[in-house]
Amino acid sequence: MTSSRRFLAGLAVVGGCAALAMLAWIMTGGDTPVPATKAVQRDTAVKPLGKGLDQVLKVLGHGGTSPELEEAIGFLDTVARLGKGLEEHQRAALLAALERGAPAKMADGSWSHIFNSACNALATARPVTDEALLSLLERVALDDPRLVMRLYALQHLGYRYDAASPASQQRLRDLVQRLLADPASKAAGTALVLWRRWEQTAGPGTLSSLDLSRAMAADAGRPADVRVTALHAIGDDPGVLDLARVIAPDRTQPILLRKAALNLIGRHGEAGDLTVLRQCSGENPRLAQAGDPAARSIKDRLAGHPEPVLRPY
Repeated sequence: MTSSRRFLAGLAVVGGCAALAMLAWIMTGGDTPVPATKAVQRDTAVKPLGKGLDQVLKVLGHGGTSPELEEAIGFLDTVARLGKGLEEHQRAALLAALERGAPAKMADGSWSHIFNSACNALATARPVTDEALLSLLERVALDDPRLVMRLYALQHLGYRYDAASPASQQRLRDLVQRLLADPASKAAGTALVLWRRWEQTAGPGTLSSLDLSRAMAADAGRPADVRVTALHAIGDDPGVLDLARVIAPDRTQPILLRKAALNLIGRHGEAGDLTVLRQCSGENPRLAQAGDPAARSIKDRLAGHPEPVLRPY
């Protein structure tokens, strides 16, 4: 399994998907959702499927108290965890409830949480090629005003891509390319991770993920977090080194981007890069957090003792 596949797999499962989207939500100053750990800890496995789904549909339709929301999320998480499928009419009712959108008084963070749990539960109910769910996720990925919802939708689409029909796969690739072409898109980083995984099925004549990543990381008009993701998306490719060498010492670049570049210099750099790493580390403590480990990594590698590379999960 390639690094991009490991990275995407880590995002697509309940924990990884929630981690990335919740982080994005917190960074954008939104409401904090009910913690997933609390919902999972509730013993909903013994609840009859119909009764549990009735509670979910009530919350999706009209909102509810915090305990009711927690119980609904816990039920959906249990369905996903146990792989217990929904019957066709139950699945249709759940999809219809998601189509209607969030109840008027439900906080955005709570809606994104229960939406994600519902999509995980739906994935166990039928083959992941279901066109109705794909269509819903596509609309959310493109049109929802909330970044966290767009990220959730993209991650669920990525999870379902391999089993989708060729026509659906083409549609999903077109969606991702549309996001990549938008310089203002805050979801372009996640879209790029998907494209790096999917490009082998895109056919000849398409721009490689390496070229896309390099262009996005170098584009000062892109959001800083998207540029950071673009660098890390190709972190295993030594071809990123020349760009990292340009970004790392450039004081006009965002600190987070420079730290990402320093990290990649540590992974792929040579003895001649140690001077730049020392200069950056001496500039301020935040850069030293990346520059010092990068220098140690190069020295250890040259001495024949490379450090293990941590993978996002």
